[in-house]
Amino acid sequence: MKRNLIPGLQKVDWSDTARQSEFVNSVVSALNGLGENTNYDYVCAVSGGAFMTAFSKEGWDFGNHSVRNAPVIFEHVFKMFGYNATRYFKSDFETDSKLIMDSIDRGMPVIADGVINCSNECLISGYDNDGAVLLGYNPFMYIEEDHNEPHDDTGYFRKTGWHDNFESMLIIGDKCVKPSKETVFADTLKLLKQLITEKSLVLSHHNGLAAHKAFANALMTYEWDDSFDPYMCVMCTYKIYLDRRYAVKFLEDNGRNDLADIYKKIAEFCTELGRIIPQDFSAGDMFSDKAKLKPYCDILLKISELEEEAAAVIN
Repeated sequence: MKRNLIPGLQKVDWSDTARQSEFVNSVVSALNGLGENTNYDYVCAVSGGAFMTAFSKEGWDFGNHSVRNAPVIFEHVFKMFGYNATRYFKSDFETDSKLIMDSIDRGMPVIADGVINCSNECLISGYDNDGAVLLGYNPFMYIEEDHNEPHDDTGYFRKTGWHDNFESMLIIGDKCVKPSKETVFADTLKLLKQLITEKSLVLSHHNGLAAHKAFANALMTYEWDDSFDPYMCVMCTYKIYLDRRYAVKFLEDNGRNDLADIYKKIAEFCTELGRIIPQDFSAGDMFSDKAKLKPYCDILLKISELEEEAAAVIN
């Protein structure tokens, strides 16, 4: 039975409570494993992750923060570092496992969606048993009820039956010409305007300005008997807003202090969201009275207004 892996990749977990994106952490680990020298803050901004917003069109969704709701981000981020990358959707096991094994054999990690229970994107760093078992990192690998299979001796997770809930993967291709700093910023600026202004990037979710408004509308108009689903949705969706702070330095470093000033205000509002409804289920009583939720919704709409202002000054 063939086994291969890429050793020593950077862990993908939630040890840093201010840097929670499974996708961004996976990209950072993959790129640093390929010899790049980068970090969460820069990748979050240059990928577009610091500017994305998504909210489901069909009820509460604990995965609003997943990059699959803004798929334009997937290939963009690797292009900005001088790599081709291609997203593949679920096919048959033989096809999908071969794509992953071939990538690992080339020394290229894979970013996959739907491999670990409850997770979004995770980092695939190896395989075992001819691809029947995948190895890698994901925050949910440390939560036994979500992933109870013993870890590999390397410290990576082991996932048997990974193809059952598998959805898609991003295969990193060959290196290409790395864009200049000016080109990186110009291309990312175009992307972030799209992430702000397009009403939907996938059929299932509102995007950008429309997503902020849909989020506020849900809290004000949806009905519920139990606070768990709306509270969990708020906590998961807040991961999007948590990342807004990483827009500021990126914009300043590229000479757009006008946009940076807007995102400083947005980041302050996003911090306030976390104070109004903490990430620990301690404010469950708020969900029994929509009047208590209104300040949260008012801030969501203020963020939307500021991002509309930002979009207006992006050429």
